[in-house]
Amino acid sequence: MSDSDDSLFGLSQDTLRAATEALPSQEEMEELVEAVRQGQERLERSRQHAEEYINLGPPWDYDPADYSPSEEASFTAMKWTYEGREYLESTGDPNLNTLAERIEEGSTSLAEELDDSETEYPYKGLHLLLSSLDGLITWLCENDPDIDPNFYNDGGNPVYFGGRKKCALEKWYDEHAIFGVEDDEGESFKQQWDDFWNHRHRIMHGSPNAYYDENVGIATLFFVGLTAHVVKERYDQLNQ
Repeated sequence: MSDSDDSLFGLSQDTLRAATEALPSQEEMEELVEAVRQGQERLERSRQHAEEYINLGPPWDYDPADYSPSEEASFTAMKWTYEGREYLESTGDPNLNTLAERIEEGSTSLAEELDDSETEYPYKGLHLLLSSLDGLITWLCENDPDIDPNFYNDGGNPVYFGGRKKCALEKWYDEHAIFGVEDDEGESFKQQWDDFWNHRHRIMHGSPNAYYDENVGIATLFFVGLTAHVVKERYDQLNQ
């Protein structure tokens, strides 16, 4: 009997055995499916909380006196930001770990500033969190083959303008159903996102008309937490 008679499609028994051993076991496949399911559930809960508690209008129609975030909103925003930071740390990626450290410091500063009656505005906390948010969005841009930098600076680093950052984040929010894009759901949340982006733009660009208040702070926490979740999901996709 020839070697080919003892094999499948001409493959040796050793080759077939090695290929079979390389396949994931049923238990491993079930664990992978469960991890994906849990990840999607976390993102959906986060989106629902954000949609429920974020209450911003555009900055040109905004009056801080009209809004007062509930204690539950503050707690939930902090919780999601904390969990988002943990997800970033779990990647082991040095750049994402650096952003996680800044998110921790920004969250702590925001909480302390909002709790301090002598501090009128949470400048430090908001700037740290929004800077970290921009870092996460830039990471999504850098890891998206369809998004090119606007240019490279003299140090050879890619630079992305606000329009491309916004497009990148909206793309990956849609990828993970943050906006609830199916059946035209999530339009209200998309509007909340646009309103927040305009607030973020004024703060990051030093507008004298930017608002630094608790409501903007809570919205920032939610979007930092959401984006950290999305970055972790994208990281896992790239490292499967």
